[in-house]
Amino acid sequence: MRNFVKIRTLLLVLVASSAMILTSCKKDPVVVDGDHAALNALIVKADAIAAAATAANYPQASIDKFKSDLAAIKLSNATIIPDATITNLVTQLTEAMKTFDSQAYGFINESLYLNAGWHFDEGTGTTATAYSTVKHVATFFKGNSVILGAAALSPTWVAGVKGGKAVYLNKGAHLEVPYTTAFLPAKLTIAVWIKPDELYENNYIVSQNYWNGYKLQTQGGGKPFFTYKKVDGGIVDADNETDNSIKAGQWNHLVVTIDGTTKELKFFVNGTLTKKWAEDRMGPLTQTLASPDPQPFIIGGVATDAELAANFMSWTNADNLGYFKGAIDELKIYNIALTDGQVSKLYFDEK
Repeated sequence: MRNFVKIRTLLLVLVASSAMILTSCKKDPVVVDGDHAALNALIVKADAIAAAATAANYPQASIDKFKSDLAAIKLSNATIIPDATITNLVTQLTEAMKTFDSQAYGFINESLYLNAGWHFDEGTGTTATAYSTVKHVATFFKGNSVILGAAALSPTWVAGVKGGKAVYLNKGAHLEVPYTTAFLPAKLTIAVWIKPDELYENNYIVSQNYWNGYKLQTQGGGKPFFTYKKVDGGIVDADNETDNSIKAGQWNHLVVTIDGTTKELKFFVNGTLTKKWAEDRMGPLTQTLASPDPQPFIIGGVATDAELAANFMSWTNADNLGYFKGAIDELKIYNIALTDGQVSKLYFDEK
């Protein structure tokens, strides 16, 4: 009996020892590398998208995020990973590409939203014809000879912002376009490139019945300033509250948008939002010009010579005539309030 116990004990020790030996010899499972072909092909596409992405087409933060996600996936792809992990990475990258694509700045359908637009690339003659669906004709007008005398000038052609032409205005020179309701849409965006010779209080860029419709100008401090009449008859004055936003002697891209639904007015300079007014007092733009009678749409001025002579001679002189001094190019009137991204894309496309 005693021998049987010894034998059984010995067997138990042998079994335990064998288990310990087997356990100590056990290896980690071998990872079989999966098929990277589909992921590699998708990475090639993603690399091309990332390389082509610029701040003209995407927010910089979105570009940075996409490139970061792509780098992490490429790092994982460089290791030995099973098919299941590769499938997950393909899914992640596909979603990242979809998200990035959805963040691209918006396309502007000008056939629907552009009421009037001038490239000013004619270079000769005394008219500029709009390239928009309706070919509005802007006619050159000489400055007010009653006030300026022999110093009054007519518009001339100069080099534009991007290789084309522009109109140069000074000493009362301006352009007039026959009035249509196209210049008073329910929502409005005015986009224009300007190169002012100097900054002064009455540097008017465009006007439709001045404050009875709207007028856009720059002021002495280099601030864009916009005035418009609301549907309820109230007058809104707004500026971007940033001195030296507009620089003399160089091209500046200026955009103002009005959304009467959200009651927002925005200023953009060189593709960047510089001021947003969001108040009840904003309201929608008027589309009725009962007083005075509808005037021509003025490019480079605040009113026609006849209107100035009839109503403003008491305070108008050669110094505050209310006409632009400098060059104007790529003027556009949209019937929507462009989004921040659309304005940025427009700036980068045209500069």
